[in-house]
Amino acid sequence: MGRILIIGGYGHVGQRIARRLVAARRPVMLAGRDGAKARTVAARLGCEATILDLERPETWTKPLSTASVVICCLDTRSAELARAVLERGVRLIDISATDSVLRRIEQLDDLARGTGALAVLSVGLAPGLTNLLVQEARAQSPDATRFRIGVLLGLGDSHGTAAIDWTLRSLAPLAPGEIQPLRFGDDRRPLPSIPFDFSDQHSLMRRGFPEVETRLALASPLIAPLTLRALAWSAGRPALRRALAHSMPFLRIGSDRAALVVEAYANDREAPACRLSLEGREEAEITAQVAAEVALRIEGMRVQGVRHLDDVLRLADMSGALSAQQITFSDANS
Repeated sequence: MGRILIIGGYGHVGQRIARRLVAARRPVMLAGRDGAKARTVAARLGCEATILDLERPETWTKPLSTASVVICCLDTRSAELARAVLERGVRLIDISATDSVLRRIEQLDDLARGTGALAVLSVGLAPGLTNLLVQEARAQSPDATRFRIGVLLGLGDSHGTAAIDWTLRSLAPLAPGEIQPLRFGDDRRPLPSIPFDFSDQHSLMRRGFPEVETRLALASPLIAPLTLRALAWSAGRPALRRALAHSMPFLRIGSDRAALVVEAYANDREAPACRLSLEGREEAEITAQVAAEVALRIEGMRVQGVRHLDDVLRLADMSGALSAQQITFSDANS
């Protein structure tokens, strides 16, 4: 087993992935455009560091030449980095939640098959565990014609600056009726939720799933339908969005709860035929746990091409990793 290269490895999630892989005694190299920052973080974690700038392809050759697995923790503007990885027959893990990023990498499927490489996309909480929950819900309810995914993120959690900026940019103005109540886990009271452009819904439908919708809710006493409307309105104005992005890391009001729910509906019935839930803490830690587990497994996967997490694993395969992160699974149907 060779070196695991983590691009964006000194970032909020990248560090957490690296810590787990170092603990598993895998050789890890952190990569980013700021060499000094990469070296500082790597020294603290007990791994190596190098410079890799997405805008400077000449910096890619040396890091990629010694890697057997590459984990990309950054949204890329093109598929050229993924192409460079797969051309070498190296295995790639991408944790992006942006559908346009994943679509570009999907187009490299023939290249990956030709070189014997494997890219695994949709790795994390959402997308990732959401994909596995929908896969499980479909297995339990094969006649389902619609799936609803709920993602609950805590405003008391620590979120990276890039994740905050991405979330705010992804908020869209809310039309009447788009705020809907959604219940997570064993909660008695539903929370207001809004449509949100996580990539899971799109990639699942591209691969033959029926209608899939993903919705976002926020765990905080500040959140109500009115404040959700105000947040979406503010996020659509650049100056206000920048102010929100700057202030949100300091306004951690709420819990660090992270939860998922997937409901499967059949024959236009109002009640779900199947309802599955996951519950944990700290979204970044959950994403890191999933990414590290895939990194430890990917060299043993006997598949090639560009796949999503639900193409290569099932929810049961992740049970040990989820338990290690104190993530609980519940099935309302059992």
